[in-house]
Parts: sequence; C-alpha cells; structure tokens
Amino acid sequence: MSSVPPQDVAKAWIALGQMLARSRKAAGYTQEAYAPRVSYGRSTIANVETGRQRVGRDFWARSDEVLGTGGRLVREYDRIRLASNRHVLSGTAAPMACHVAAEPSSSTAAEALARTPGTDYLVGEWNSFSTLTSMLAQQRQAVSPDALLGLIEAHRDCLSTLYRKAGRAPIRADIGAMLAEASIVASRLWSAQGNRALALAHCAYARQLGDRLGSRRISATARIFESNLHSEAATLIDADGDIMIGLRLLDEAARASTDLSPPARARVAAEQAQAFAALRLPREATAALKRAEEAVNELSPVDCVGLYSDWSSARLHVYAGTCHLLLGQPHQAVTVLESAVQMLQHDHANANVALAAAVDLASAYADAGELEQSCTLLGATYDQLKAGGNHRGIARAQRARQRLDRWRDEPLVLELEEQMAA
Repeated sequence: MSSVPPQDVAKAWIALGQMLARSRKAAGYTQEAYAPRVSYGRSTIANVETGRQRVGRDFWARSDEVLGTGGRLVREYDRIRLASNRHVLSGTAAPMACHVAAEPSSSTAAEALARTPGTDYLVGEWNSFSTLTSMLAQQRQAVSPDALLGLIEAHRDCLSTLYRKAGRAPIRADIGAMLAEASIVASRLWSAQGNRALALAHCAYARQLGDRLGSRRISATARIFESNLHSEAATLIDADGDIMIGLRLLDEAARASTDLSPPARARVAAEQAQAFAALRLPREATAALKRAEEAVNELSPVDCVGLYSDWSSARLHVYAGTCHLLLGQPHQAVTVLESAVQMLQHDHANANVALAAAVDLASAYADAGELEQSCTLLGATYDQLKAGGNHRGIARAQRARQRLDRWRDEPLVLELEEQMAA
C-alpha cells in the first residue's frame, strides 16, 4: 500500500471491517456481546464492520486482544493509516491542519466531526492532525530543539483544546492519543534544552492521560520515555540519576508488551539492558539485549514512525555498545560503537542518535586508553552538540570528559577542556 488513491483506501477500510466480523464470529461473539468488551456500542461495531465508520488504533489493539488474532487487526489498521497518510501528504489535507490549528478556540472541530453522520475523522482534514503529530515526532532527532519546540508546543496546545471540547468518546480517545504523543515529543525537546522539570511534567501528563483513557499503549509509551529521564540514560548524563525508578517504569511498560509495536518493545528492552549494565548485572543486561534484538528483527517500515522513527539495527548497536561501556568492557564497546557510528554516518534523520553514539565511543576510547582518539572525537562531537543547542547531549559529553581525568595534565586534555569551556 505504498501509494494508493483514496477510493482504494476506502476499500481497505471495508476489508478490515469484514476481517473483524469474521474474527468476531469465529470467536463466538454476537455484535451485542462483543461491543461492551471493547467499550463501544453495538451500532458502532455494525458500522465498523461494514466500513461506514472508522475507529482509532486502541479499538483494533483491544480487538486483537479479545479475539486472540495475534495483532493481525492492528497491523492491517497501521498499514491503512500509513497509506492514508501518504495520500494526505501528497494532496491538500496537510495545509488544512495548519488552518485549523491556528484558531483552536474559534471552532469546535472535534464536536462538528463527531456530529456529522458517516464522517471519517481519521482521514482527510482530521487525519492531517495525526499526520502532523507523527511528522513532528520523527523530526525531533533531525531538527535542533530550539527550532522544533515552539511548533510542537503550539500543536500540543491545539490538540489540548480539541480534547477538552470533544464530546464523543471514540474521537476523544483519538485526540487524547495524539495529545499524549505530542506531550512526549515536547518532553524530549525540553530535556534536550536542559529543562528536566518540564520534560518530566510532560511525560507524567502523557502517562496519566493514557491511564485515564484506558490505553495500555499510550501509558506504556509515556513510561518508556519517562524512565529515561529518571535514570538519566543510566547515569551517562547525570551521576544522580535514579536507575531504580527508571527500571520500575520500564517494568510497568513491559507488562503492556502485547499492545506495543516492535520498536516500542525494542526500546523497553534496550533501556532495561542499559540500566542493568549500569548496575553491573551482565547476565540481566545480555538477556534484555536479546529481547531487544528479537523485537528489532520484527521491524517493518510501518512500525518506524512517530516517536519510534529512529529505531533500527543501528540504534540497537548503540545500546549494545553503551552496555559494554557501562559493564567495564571498553574494547568490546569500541568495536560495537565504531560499527554503530559508521552505520549512522549518513542517517540525517537520526542525527542526535549518531551524536550520542559518538560521545559514548569517545568514552570507550578513553577507558581503552586511546587518549588521542577520545579527545579528537569528543571535541568534534561537542562542537556539533553545542551548535545544535542539545543541552542533554552536552551534559553527556561533559560526563564523558570526566573519563579523561587520569590524563588531566596532558596537552590534548587541556586543549579539550579549553574548547569545552569556551
């Protein structure tokens, strides 16, 4: 479904509804019996099964869980949404989002959509909000935080207004999901700017929103990114990071693994591995990396969007190399991180991931006794982080600099100190 006309997208929605009907009947449910199990009315089920009404991702994830369809329904839903997004991006719907977002208080767009019989609020003008949310989410790794923060906060404010005004449960849940994602993106940007308090507040809001909506996926996603803030990337950024809070949040997120996409599961396991490595628990770290690798092997292009657009085998290499570093295995760390940096060299969409990998590689060089390589790489990477206004990356580089203390009187280290102090 790489490039499809709108009529084919409509046919795909009908086919998905028919798939639901077949699965429901095979499981022995009538529409009346099935509706309360997914928190919708019988008429909604009937409309969805005939393609007259669209519902959000949480409905399809819950249906997979109730019907035991192994994620087949939500995967098909994601494929249709991806095809629909491509149509929106190539047409005129995306500019409409800017028009609606510019005046959130002058129009009750959500209420109007909810009142219109047969309205498809997940495609066309409404889908442009979802598209914009996803686009802003995946740009966080490529655009400087200063440039992107104002845009994502304005978009988040608009979604917040629509969420408050929405009077119909299904559309309210979809708006809430986008609001949560926008809040998490804002959290990452505030963190990059060095404002930990606002970063934590945005993530906590998204977590609570997910809990109120009863969305295990949203709640788990918020916990994944909140854990990183508490553990401070397993003390690679701040020595006072609380790894145990981070691990607890990750454990809570892992309980929703059946509702998570492969990159989300990979992120949970990779963050767990990093935390275990920081605690010098090699067996647990290795097992978690294995789980992350299994999830990465399931990745498809439709999964790597929005908040998880940066996930790939290269990203897993970064985590694996960092784990070696934290476990006191610098030579293994050098080997893995050199490979990761090479893989990310021309991946402009993941510039911040590449910079983090370079900082950790400089740390590995230092621990391996390779002073010149460490100073050269750390100096060059620090300049890039500073130019991009990435304060969290700068803090990571400053922590890496501490690994060079045993050479504090060496000219290379003194020159690096002067560069980083400028």
